Amino acid sequence: MNKILFIVFSVCIMAKSVIAQKEIRINYFKPYQYHEFAGQLVAKAWLSADEMKVGCSIFLDGKEIRITKVDSGKVVLFLPMVGKAGELIFYSEAKSNKKVISKQVFTPLISSDWGYFGKGKIHLICSSHQDIAWMNTPDSCRHERIHDIIIPALDIMDKDPKFKFEMEQTLNLIEVLEEVPSEKQRIIEAFKRGQFTWGATYIQPYEGLESGEQLVRQSYFGRKWILDNMPGMDALAAYNVDVPGRTLQFPQILEKSGIKYLFVSRFQEGFYNWYSPNGSKVLTYSPGNYGWSLLVYKYFEDDAITALQKLNDVIKNWEAYYASHNLPAHYAIVISTDAAGPKNYSPLIDEWNEIAKESGFEIPELQHSTAEEFLADIDVPGAKFDSIYGERPNLWLYIHGPAHYEAIKAKKAAAVSLTSAEIFSSIACMLEENNSTYPSSDLNKAWSKAIYPDHGWGGKHGEITDSIFKDCFEQANSIGLKLTEKALLSLVARISLKKSDNIVVFNNLSWARDGMVTVDISDHTGTDWSVIDTSGNIVPSNVTESGKFRNLSFIATKVPSIGYKTYILKKAKTNLIEQVKVGSNYCENKFYRLELNNGGVKKLLDKELNRYVFNTTKYQGGDVINLGYKGNGAGEFVQVHPTDNDGYESLGTKVTDWLLIENSPLCAKYEAKYQMNGFTIKQIIVVYHQIKRIDFEYDIPNWAGEHNRQLRATFPLLMKDAHITYDVPMGIVNIGEDELTRSPGGWAWGGYYRQMPKEINPREIENFITASDNELGVTLSTNISVADWIDPTRESVDYTVLQSILLSSHKSCHSEGNWYHQTGSHKFRISLTSHQPGWKNGYNFGVEGNNPLLPVKVQKQQDGSLPAEMSFLTVSSPFVRVTTLKKAENDDNFILRCVEMEGKQKNIEIDLFSPVKNVVKTNLIEIGEEATGQNGKKIKVHIGKNAIETFRLIP
Repeated sequence: MNKILFIVFSVCIMAKSVIAQKEIRINYFKPYQYHEFAGQLVAKAWLSADEMKVGCSIFLDGKEIRITKVDSGKVVLFLPMVGKAGELIFYSEAKSNKKVISKQVFTPLISSDWGYFGKGKIHLICSSHQDIAWMNTPDSCRHERIHDIIIPALDIMDKDPKFKFEMEQTLNLIEVLEEVPSEKQRIIEAFKRGQFTWGATYIQPYEGLESGEQLVRQSYFGRKWILDNMPGMDALAAYNVDVPGRTLQFPQILEKSGIKYLFVSRFQEGFYNWYSPNGSKVLTYSPGNYGWSLLVYKYFEDDAITALQKLNDVIKNWEAYYASHNLPAHYAIVISTDAAGPKNYSPLIDEWNEIAKESGFEIPELQHSTAEEFLADIDVPGAKFDSIYGERPNLWLYIHGPAHYEAIKAKKAAAVSLTSAEIFSSIACMLEENNSTYPSSDLNKAWSKAIYPDHGWGGKHGEITDSIFKDCFEQANSIGLKLTEKALLSLVARISLKKSDNIVVFNNLSWARDGMVTVDISDHTGTDWSVIDTSGNIVPSNVTESGKFRNLSFIATKVPSIGYKTYILKKAKTNLIEQVKVGSNYCENKFYRLELNNGGVKKLLDKELNRYVFNTTKYQGGDVINLGYKGNGAGEFVQVHPTDNDGYESLGTKVTDWLLIENSPLCAKYEAKYQMNGFTIKQIIVVYHQIKRIDFEYDIPNWAGEHNRQLRATFPLLMKDAHITYDVPMGIVNIGEDELTRSPGGWAWGGYYRQMPKEINPREIENFITASDNELGVTLSTNISVADWIDPTRESVDYTVLQSILLSSHKSCHSEGNWYHQTGSHKFRISLTSHQPGWKNGYNFGVEGNNPLLPVKVQKQQDGSLPAEMSFLTVSSPFVRVTTLKKAENDDNFILRCVEMEGKQKNIEIDLFSPVKNVVKTNLIEIGEEATGQNGKKIKVHIGKNAIETFRLIP
C-alpha cells in the first residue's frame, strides 16, 4: 500500500514539473510581403505582443530569426518563404537562459519539395465552355461569345504575347467571322503564335444521337473547315467536356479525321488511349471536371503564393501515376466554366516563376497553355497511356429524344434524306459527266443545320433555343428531301420505259431489299388499281381513300442495292390471299398467328420458328405505360433518374374493343382507342402478309404536357437473360460486352461516377434494338431514340421487356429553364420482326425501318439509256454498309465511304455502274491518299473489322 502511494505521489510531482506550452500562431501580412535576405526569400509575418515579451528570441533549426517590436502591438518577424518544415522554438529571453515558451513545427509558405515535377511545367489552360445557348437565347449567347469573350481574348493577346486561350468548337470561329470578318487575320496570327486554338469539331454533340455521317460531318465542319478557310491554321484537339457519354466509334472517326486528341471531363483525371473496335484510338485527357479548378478549388484566384501552396498539395498526388506511366513532368490546370470570359493570369504566372527562380529550389514553371500544346508535351515516345475501350452510355439521354421527340424525329429523317441526296446526286452527275450540277452549297447548308443543335437543349429561355434547334432539323430534312427528289427525277428521265403509268422505286441502302411503297394516285379514278412488275407478274397491292386523296400501296421486292426497280400501275383488282385468316381481334398468315387484347397483342406465335414471342402476364405486346418521372435530363449527373409508379396506368388496364379497319392482300390493320389520364391514345397494329413485319403505331392527338410524366411502349418477351444489342453511329453495341469495362470516375455536382457502364439503362439507339436467346431473336426498328429492356415499374419482372420511350415531360435542369411540355399531337411508329437468334438476323430490318423506299411516278413512255431495273453500286458483303457516295469537297472526284459492321476483316468487291480510272484511300475528311491499285467497274479492297473506310473515286 505504501509503495502504491509513493508511485502516485511521484507521478504528481513529475506532472507538476512539466511546463504547459501553447502553440503560437504565426500570421502573415496580406497581401504577402517578401524579399530576398541572406540569399533566401523571407516573408513578413507577425505575432501577438501578448504572447511575446520584451527580450524574447525565436530560433528556427538553431538559427535566430530577426524580430522587431512595433507600436501596433505586433511582433514582426521575417521567416523563410520557401523550404522544408523545421523546428521553431520561442524563448522568453535569450536562448542561453533556456526558458522555452513553445516548441512547434514550422512549415514555410511554399514547400521546396516538388518531387517528380520539380523540373517540370504546369500548364494553365484557359478556355470557355460553350453551349450554343443554355445561359440565354442563342442570339444573346452568340453576341456574348463574340464581343465579350473572343474579341477581348484577342485584345489581351495583342498586349501580352504570353496569354493563351481556346474555344472548344469551330462553330464559334465561324460565328465571329460571319459577324466581324475583319478579325480573320488577327485570329490567324494569334493561332500561328500559339495563343488561340479552336476545337476540331463543329459543336459538342450528344455523340450517340448522331447518325454515322452526322458524326463524321462534325469533322468536316470542324477541322476541315479550318484547313480550307483559315490559311496556316489547324485543329488537332476535339472537345466534348460536358456530356457524360462517349459513343463506340468516335475515336476512329477522330483518328481518321487527323484529330489527335480528345478533351473530355466527367471522367477520372488522367490520360487514356481510347480505342474503337477496329483498333483506332485517340489520346484522351480528362481533368476530372472541366469547371472544378475554377469553381471549386480556385487555384489561381488569389495570388501566386496561394497557388503554389495549393498546387504543391495536388501535384504530389500524381507522382506515382506519372512515374509509373513514364510521363513527362507536365501537369495541367483547366480554367473553364460555362460562357467564361478570358482572364489574363500573366501577372500571377510571372510572380510564380520569379519566386521559383529566386528560391534556389526546383519548382515547376507555370505558363499559359492550350490543350493541344499540353497534350503534345505529354504525347512523347516512351509515354504509357492506359488503354480503354467501349461505349460509355449517355446518362443525359432523356433531354433530347423523349423530351424533344418531334425535333429528333426530324434530325433522324434529315440524316437519311441528306445521304440519299448525296448518293443519287452523285450518280446523276456521273451519268451526265458533269459535276457542275452537284448541289454542294445546298448540301453544306443542310448538313450544317442537321448537326448544329448541341447538348444544350433547354436552359434559360430554353423554349426559344429548343424551337430554333427543331427548326434547324426540319430545314435540313426539307432541303434533303427536295434535293433527293431532284436527283431521282434526273435519274428517272434516263430510264427506258416501254409502258405508261410507271412507278420507279429507288433504294438508298447497299443491299437488295423488300419494303412497303405508297404512291398518290389521286389523278386516277376508281379503286380497282393494281401493280405489275416489268415481267407482267401481279404484285399484291391495295388502294385506300381519304377524302379527295387516293393512295396505292404495294410491297416492292428485291429492289437492287443503291439502285431502282420499275413497276407498272394497271387497272385491275388484286385478290385477297387465301392462306390469311383475319377476324376482329385475331390474324394468321404464313409468318404469324396473333390474338389481340386490351393493350395490344396477347399472343404472338412465330410460325416459322414455332415459338411464342410475348410473355403477357404483366404487359401486352405493344402496351403503353404512363409513369412518373422526376428527373431533369441533363441534370442527372451520376445516374439516370429512375421512373416511379405515381399515377401509373397502362393500356392493358383499360377496356377497349378492337376494330379491323383494313384487310387487304398487303396487311390486316387493327385500331383501338383508349382514354388515359388527361389524354387519349389511338393504337394501330398492322400485320403484314407479304413481309415478316408487324407495325405498332400510336396516335396521341391531345397530349396535355402534364409535368413529370413518361410514356413507354412495352414489348414483353418470352425470354430470360436475353442478349441485348443495339446500333450506334457506325457500330453495334452488345450490352455487357461492348461498354467501357470500368466505372468512369470524374466528378459532378451530384457526386462521383461509380456506376459500371454495363449497368446503365436506358440507352440511345440509332435505328434498332434486338433481344435474343438460344432459339429466338426479336428486333424493334424505330425512329424513337431511347430504348430500354428492363421493366421499370414496381414488382419488376425478371424477363426481358423491350421498350421505346415515347415522351417525357420534365423540366430543364437550368434553374431558370423551361419545361419540356411537348403539348399537342404526336405519332409514333415501332416495327417488329422475329427471327433466328442474333442481331445480324435483324440488322437489315432494323436499318430499313428508317430508310423508306423512294417511289417516283412516270406517267408516259420514254426512251432512255438505263434499263428498267439497275444497281448503281453493290457491295459483296451484306455487313459492309455504304454510308455515303458524294462529290469530293475540293475536286471533281467522288467519295465513297463504307463501314464494316460485323466485326470481321473482309476482302470485298464493290461493283460500280460506271468505270473509274483510279481508286485511292483517303481519310474521313478527304485528306491524304493511299493507292489501292484498283480501277474499272469492279473494285477489290480489304476492310478491317469495324473499320470506316473512305475512298476517292477518280472517273
